[in-house]
Amino acid sequence: MKRSDFFIRVITVVLFLAVASYIGVYVYNAVLNIYVTTTAINFSVEETFPAWGYIVRSETVLTDAGAAVLPIMGDGEKVASGQAVAVEYTSRDALETASELRALRLRIAQLETPGVTVESASHDNVMALSAAVHSGDLSRLDELSLNIEFYIFSGGPVQSSELPDLYERLEILERRSMGMRTIYAPVSGTFSQIIDGFEHIRPGALSEITPSGLEALFRTPSTVRGVGKLVTEFRWFYAAVMDAGDAMRLPLGRHITLQFSGAYHAQVDMLVESVGRREDGECVVLFSSDRSIHEIAPLRYMRADVIFGSVSGIRVPKEAIHLDDDGTTFIYLQTGVRAERVNVEILLTSGDSYLVRDGAETGTPLREGATIIVKANNLHDGKIVV
Repeated sequence: MKRSDFFIRVITVVLFLAVASYIGVYVYNAVLNIYVTTTAINFSVEETFPAWGYIVRSETVLTDAGAAVLPIMGDGEKVASGQAVAVEYTSRDALETASELRALRLRIAQLETPGVTVESASHDNVMALSAAVHSGDLSRLDELSLNIEFYIFSGGPVQSSELPDLYERLEILERRSMGMRTIYAPVSGTFSQIIDGFEHIRPGALSEITPSGLEALFRTPSTVRGVGKLVTEFRWFYAAVMDAGDAMRLPLGRHITLQFSGAYHAQVDMLVESVGRREDGECVVLFSSDRSIHEIAPLRYMRADVIFGSVSGIRVPKEAIHLDDDGTTFIYLQTGVRAERVNVEILLTSGDSYLVRDGAETGTPLREGATIIVKANNLHDGKIVV
C-alpha cells in the first residue's frame, strides 16, 4: 500500500508540473510574447473641405399690383419672353372661382382616368409628395396637394355618373371667370416662385468679399414683392466660406467637384473663379457653373463638401508605424519566417490608421496582401517570428 501511495504522489506531482508548465507557456505567449499581424489592403480616401455659402444668379423679380396672383409655371421651368407666367385676380370672388375651376378640372381628369382606385391613387400621390419634399422639387406641389386632398380627405372618386354634373358646373364657372389679368415674362429665363429679397445681389460684388462681409450682405433681405422671379442667365455662382489654408490649395481657373447637401443633394463640377481675402483663418471662394440652373433656381443658402481629390495607398494601423531617430517612418513585414523592415511614406491619417504609399510606387515589398506586423516583442530586421 505504501508503495502504491508513493507512485500516486509522484504521478500527481508530475501532472501538476505539466499543467503548471502548460499554463506558464500559455501566459508567456499571451502576455509576454505578443505577436499581432494584419493583411495589407489598398484603400482610397476622398480629400474634402467643408464649405457653406450662398447661391447668386442674375435674377429679375416679376412684380405684381398687390392683388391675388397665382403662378401658372412651376419652379425650374424655362420661360420664353412674352410667355404667360401667372394670373392676377382683381377680386376675392374671381380668385375663389379660379381655385374652384382648377380643382374641378382635376377632379374630372381623375374620374376620366381608367383603372384608378382610391387606395392606389392615395398611395402614389403621398409617395410623390414625399419624394418632392425630399428632393426640394416644388414644381408639382400644388397639384400633389390637390390630389391628396381629393383622394384622401374627400374620399376620392365614387362613380363616373358624377361626370355630367361636373361638366355642367365647369361650364357655369367658366362663364363667370371674369376679373383676371395675365402676367407675361418681360425676358426669357428660368422661373421660380421663391422670392427671398436677395435677388438684387450680383456676382460682381463677391470676388473680394470677406466672410463677415458675405454674412452682412445676406443678413437683411429687401421687402420686394412679386409673383416670382426669372433667372435670366444659365451661369450661376456659389460664394462659399472655407478654411483659408484649404482654399489656397484650390486651382484658380480649373474645375473642382462640389457635393451639395440638403434640399439639393448632388455633385456639380464648378469653376474656381476667385479666392477672397483671408479673415480669421477663413476666406470666400467663388465657384461658378452653367449646369443644373433649373434645379437650383429656388435655392439660396447651401452647404457643400469641396472634393479636392482622391488619395489611394496601403492602409496601415497606427500601432504598426515605427519612427527612427532621424524621423524616418517604417514598418515591419513578415517575409517568410522573418521580420523585414520597410520604410514608408505617410500620405494622410484616416481614423486609427495611416494611408501610406504603395510599395509598387516606392520599390518596396509593401503591396496588397502582404503581412504587416502590428505588434511583436523585441522586433528587429531579420528576427525570426514564426
